[in-house]
Amino acid sequence: MHSRTAFENEHWLRLRLPRHARLTVAVVALIEGMLNARNIEYLSVTGRTKSLKSALEKIEKKKYKNPEEQITDISGIRVITFLEDQVSEIEKVIEELFEIDNENSLDRSSVLGLDRVGYRSTHYVGNLGSERARLPEYSQLEGLKFEVQLRTVLQHAWAELAHDRSFKFKGTLPSRLQRELNLYAGLLELADSGFNKIAREIDEYSYSIESSPSEFNATDINDISISQFIKEIAKENDIEFDAVEMQLDPVIAELKLLGIDNIGKLKILVTDDFIKNYKRFVTYDTPIGFVRSVLMYEDLEKYFSHWKKSWWNQFEDQGELKLLSEKYGYEDVKKILVKKGVMDSVGVDES
Repeated sequence: MHSRTAFENEHWLRLRLPRHARLTVAVVALIEGMLNARNIEYLSVTGRTKSLKSALEKIEKKKYKNPEEQITDISGIRVITFLEDQVSEIEKVIEELFEIDNENSLDRSSVLGLDRVGYRSTHYVGNLGSERARLPEYSQLEGLKFEVQLRTVLQHAWAELAHDRSFKFKGTLPSRLQRELNLYAGLLELADSGFNKIAREIDEYSYSIESSPSEFNATDINDISISQFIKEIAKENDIEFDAVEMQLDPVIAELKLLGIDNIGKLKILVTDDFIKNYKRFVTYDTPIGFVRSVLMYEDLEKYFSHWKKSWWNQFEDQGELKLLSEKYGYEDVKKILVKKGVMDSVGVDES
């Protein structure tokens, strides 16, 4: 086969690039859809289609004689994850979704060598596969190759620092500076592995307290144990909390101020009487609001002896006032709230 002329390459690319633009969008959507369906966490899935100029430059630089087969990254997709274990999960998704060209795919971390640090990521070259390509929405995309890069956030940071053409780390440096740069790159690799290890241990801790009720009761109050406690309460009592994620640190601090330092002590406060009245009066709440309701219901005056003005709108909810009034009586609730400076006056529909 004769080498293509620059004119032939340009003509071929002008016909091919619109199809690759469609391919890039399709591959991004397929990957995102599968990751979301399987609840695999990731930071981003992005795609780009090479410009005519960029593609021509690569063909010339690599001296491709048959660019239709040799250039595989006209459509490029990058998946950035938080942890190394997530890269492994996403590898399985990519291999399941697409037809992979194993000869041109590689894990760059496996080819660096034992004595080197540097650019690390997993690269796949693939296509949509003949079955999917027959579907109407993927018409004219059969056989088109694309490249998928998988990186953690820290791998991505290093790749951008060390390989950006305009940045100072590019190229050969004096040996002293190169050694220092390699040391810091090694620290990034250690941090990547360290974060991954800690994430696994957090998962193991969560599983251990979930699978052993007796141990769970003795567990210290922390973000993980409180989250598990809330999940159990919601399931056991058919309570639905607002799904918005919230920082639990403020209410954890309040619990410890009141001497509640393990889950067992908190569980004792969630009485049948509390649950009955809570479900009767409170129609909308968050996990933090629920825990605070438990504490106020147990001892309203004691709770507000440690009250912080970091949340003010609790008593805009008439249901909360009704809940407390059911136990203490409206007049006593009002006296405590005014005495403790929660608000100047309160009003509640007692009907």
